[in-house]
Amino acid sequence: MSESNDSVSNVVSASDSETSNIESVRLEAEKVLPSALGDFAGALSWQIPLSVDQKKQVLEAVRVYIEGLDDLPRPGQGLLELLNIEQPLSPETLRDPAKAVETLIAGARGQALGLAVQTRLKGYASDVSVNDYALAAVQLHLDPQSIEIHKRNSVAGFDLDSKQHWGKPVTAVFDKLREHLIKELSSNPEMSGLGAYILLAKNAPVFLIKNTPAGVKYGGPAWFNLAVAAATIEAQSPGKVANMTFAQVMVYAESAALRDPAVAQYAQTITLADWSVVHGLMNRKEVESYTEAQLRELKETFNSELADRLNTPMLLSSEFPNREKIARVALEKKFGKGFPIEERVLDSDANWAAASGTPVAKGKLHTLLDAAMMRGGFKWDTRDPFLVQHLHTINTMDLRVPETFDHEFETTLNNLKKGTQMSVRRLISELPLEDRENLEYGKIDFYQDKTIKLATDFWNRKITNSNQTLTLRVERGIDKKVSVYCIDLGAASITRRASDPAISEDRVDVHIPSVSYGVRLFQPANNKHAEHLKQIFSSSGIFPVPSNYSSNRSHIIADAFVEHLDFDNEDIRKAAEGQTTWDKELAVLNSRVQFLLNLIPFKSAVSNFIDGKYADGAIDLFLDVLGFVTAGVSVAAKLTKVAATTTSALRQALKAAKIIGVLVIGELNPLSVLVAGGKLLGAGIKYVGVKGLQQFDKFRDAVFGYDLLIGVSKQHGPAALGTFKVGEQSIESVGVLKGSSWHPYNTRTQRLYGAPGNFRPSGSGGFGNAEMGRFTVKSSVIAGLEANARGIFRSTDGQSFYIRNIDGTGQEAFYQIKNDFSLSADLTDVILVDRVTNRAHGSRLWQVAPDQWQPVSLRGGDLSAGATEIPAGAIVDESASFAARLVHTSRNALGLDLVFTRGRLPNGLWEPVIETINNRQTAHLPFDWGQKSTTHYSIQRTSIHQALSATEFSRLSVVGSLTTNASEYSASIKAQLARTDGGANFFFVMERIQPANSVGKEFNALKIHDLEINKLPVGANAVSGYWMPQGGYVDIPVHPEWGQPDYLFTPDFTGCSLVVDQLDTNLLRVRHVEGAKEFAQYNGLPAGEHGWGLSTSMEFQDYGFRVDANGRADSLLTGFAFMKYDRQTSAWKLHFQSVQGGPRIGKHSSAVPGWRTPPETVVEVYSDYKVMKVVNRPVMTIVGATAG
Repeated sequence: MSESNDSVSNVVSASDSETSNIESVRLEAEKVLPSALGDFAGALSWQIPLSVDQKKQVLEAVRVYIEGLDDLPRPGQGLLELLNIEQPLSPETLRDPAKAVETLIAGARGQALGLAVQTRLKGYASDVSVNDYALAAVQLHLDPQSIEIHKRNSVAGFDLDSKQHWGKPVTAVFDKLREHLIKELSSNPEMSGLGAYILLAKNAPVFLIKNTPAGVKYGGPAWFNLAVAAATIEAQSPGKVANMTFAQVMVYAESAALRDPAVAQYAQTITLADWSVVHGLMNRKEVESYTEAQLRELKETFNSELADRLNTPMLLSSEFPNREKIARVALEKKFGKGFPIEERVLDSDANWAAASGTPVAKGKLHTLLDAAMMRGGFKWDTRDPFLVQHLHTINTMDLRVPETFDHEFETTLNNLKKGTQMSVRRLISELPLEDRENLEYGKIDFYQDKTIKLATDFWNRKITNSNQTLTLRVERGIDKKVSVYCIDLGAASITRRASDPAISEDRVDVHIPSVSYGVRLFQPANNKHAEHLKQIFSSSGIFPVPSNYSSNRSHIIADAFVEHLDFDNEDIRKAAEGQTTWDKELAVLNSRVQFLLNLIPFKSAVSNFIDGKYADGAIDLFLDVLGFVTAGVSVAAKLTKVAATTTSALRQALKAAKIIGVLVIGELNPLSVLVAGGKLLGAGIKYVGVKGLQQFDKFRDAVFGYDLLIGVSKQHGPAALGTFKVGEQSIESVGVLKGSSWHPYNTRTQRLYGAPGNFRPSGSGGFGNAEMGRFTVKSSVIAGLEANARGIFRSTDGQSFYIRNIDGTGQEAFYQIKNDFSLSADLTDVILVDRVTNRAHGSRLWQVAPDQWQPVSLRGGDLSAGATEIPAGAIVDESASFAARLVHTSRNALGLDLVFTRGRLPNGLWEPVIETINNRQTAHLPFDWGQKSTTHYSIQRTSIHQALSATEFSRLSVVGSLTTNASEYSASIKAQLARTDGGANFFFVMERIQPANSVGKEFNALKIHDLEINKLPVGANAVSGYWMPQGGYVDIPVHPEWGQPDYLFTPDFTGCSLVVDQLDTNLLRVRHVEGAKEFAQYNGLPAGEHGWGLSTSMEFQDYGFRVDANGRADSLLTGFAFMKYDRQTSAWKLHFQSVQGGPRIGKHSSAVPGWRTPPETVVEVYSDYKVMKVVNRPVMTIVGATAG
């Protein structure tokens, strides 16, 4: 279900004038280019990374290179210093670090260094390879520790996430790293800054952003938003962030996140982990692996604190009620406009006063406005000829002005208290760790600054508060070390004070001897809380990092501060209440309005925030109070109270206020992050992580991948999809065969790179060349020949044809083929020729990938060469015809001469009704599927992407029975499987069921991947999808965000229907309607259940009948359907199969059969098993419409 936005009201969009400055900054940011050398990572940023051994070889090459220099290094000289000797950088160049690095690498020594490393690693030479190797050498020479163990927040032995940085300006980290390099690496001061720049550009460019305000402190809200923004931008354009200003990063981040939401999601995940460590919500882990439940809890905590920060200015800007204004509104409602309410013509009724004993002032007249404002039920008399006729109404009116005032006053007072309390807790949570620990674990006493005035009798003294600050004296440890803090919300700060209030003495005003200033102990009224603060913990113990914002200690300190401000002072109520004529007579009360304004913490700052008085430039920094970056004039006035912490509510509040760069954390998907980055958080985020996989997806695609690989092959040589083995990891990539070695291919730069690697083509590759060795022809036979678009070589005389085959081991060989090969858009198949006998040999081969050939049988694993051919069913794409159709007409194939029609609604959707077919109408139809047999099958994980591609989906049926087998799954999965009202979402994988012997038909089986039982899936071989049980429904977004599932699965179809309704702009409801229950589960539902109308459907007659030449049904068929969201076209599509003789799993086991052990999977198969057709049907959606 989508989250409700009802919690945010009065949303007002910013005017064009308010956003013009922001747009200007965004355009400036667009123009910022990264360095010519990117992020200075060089070969360390390649998609196929250098192995540990290769990195060691890099350092060895550096050592040999340095030894070969004429000038050996002296103390204080590292690699950078040696590169700078021949043509030293000018002071002006050094002031531009990026230009300085480019100059060093482009110099003679830099090029020689890169060439030395490239030669030692036998790397592929390209126009940029020397630069890449030189940069890798510099990086590893500065940070050799990263070779064995790479820690995300560590460079050159320096901890970027050190506790010493928490709560301090992020701008200080660069200088700390520079000092570290001087001390630990003996780098000279001149080049240490350049070394720090190079390391941070690769690992943490957030610390290189220009003009970052001092108010951005490590661990604070502004830091969080900046870190995510920087990581998102850097992942898309390595090296760009270091050239940007703080304003540009914050403004540009939103558009960057929209371009690549998956990267932004990953950036949020890693930053959330760091934030949680800083704030004591989680301990730092050496191996950064977190469960989905952990991340969900952290997300909820973060979003809750964000809601508090959003609400704080609203609470602190609450206005006290005006009793006179309340009375005027009530009187106008009672007597109408123009009634004389301010004429002094009312006098107290003398008889009533005498009877009630109420004191009255003689001869003083009152207004009707006075009467409405006063308490006590006065009785009035008048001599005014107009009012005398209304006197009864006046004396009996009950306008409840005082009661209304009381209620609104208490609400305002509570808002101010709550806003102040949240502000104090936030300030505590953003202090440096040492101060946070002192306040959490120390003994605390409170002191107030006082002004002492000598009374006129010279004996008594009048003591008043000097200001609104509160001093905290903290004792910590056995030695009772004293630290003193001053909370000043007027300055939005908690600062240290040198003097100890416990031993301070009063000081006399030099100008007024009767006045002195000092401090006095302040004792909170809650004795239990006061006693809690008296506890003192030994500093020798090890205490956890405190969660200050939510801790009991911080709440007590914040409550004490609220009490210290004396919000409940009666003078405040009187000042807010205003004065009637009667009040002025009873007492002389001076206005306290200014006092009241000053009493409210940083009231002036909040007022300026609300009025937009800070917005003088392109962006407005409101970091001191809330850690927000705001944009435009008066934009913050559009904040409205956030009553819920849902993602949608928070996002809408931020959008309404035009607050820039503040992130609401949405769904965090540990699996998708792991698929992208190898480990959950460990390696950080680079282009080759999430972004690299998105590029690789283009090659994986069944339609486009082939053509792209053919293009690579023509330019560089034989190319294939597969995996390179790097250490224990297998990384998907495109490999290009050069000689007998495979080199990785960069899909973004379109260059070969790196040293030859251990490459295996994806799937099973081509057939085994070793087994077919006697049929091979020499490579010289095709020398100079160029393959056509389908990988077939033609001899110069046009009489002979050949293919290249790359097998599963990555070895290539060439074969002659018969001239009667088949070329089509869907299938290219050939037959080998025995070069000795010149006769055809074996079964037909089809091209499963460029230069990879297999017997015409789609494979999920290593199948025998004699596997049965599987023809393709018809593929019907209804994208064009479906959109143009005005009326849907179905002529019943059961021979009942019935025609079913469904028309379009005025809004463009369909009438919410589906065709009904009952069991009696189909009882005469057989299951004419051929001979049934039961056989053993083996099982092997296959690519779910390939299994659902058009090519394979039209040949191999998919069965969903494994998904509904509850015994396969953990308790949490079981609980969700049968949830008919709302479904669920899981990770799904695909199993290939294939014959253990030569008999049988292979097929695919969908399975839920249970993370509680199974390991994480290998590579990207899993998809996240919604689950819809039979007879139930699931609501899915019209446009899923990145991180939300983009598939939908449901059980098999044997008479049921799949129906999609559009409920509103954002939501689709998908139903699995059971056969013969169409009325109860769909047609008979109230109109509101269908929302705006029917988007699409797959009904029984769409898949369930085999039709003869006369158009009559002669056999029943079964179906399988799924939905997939296409992120390129931003639309869902429904894909379904119609299957004859679909296999049925009787017994299932994932155990791998042994040599003498038969497989434990038993299935029923039919001799006439076939995918009859595949239909691709669009899911129509509309925007901003209404029902019907």
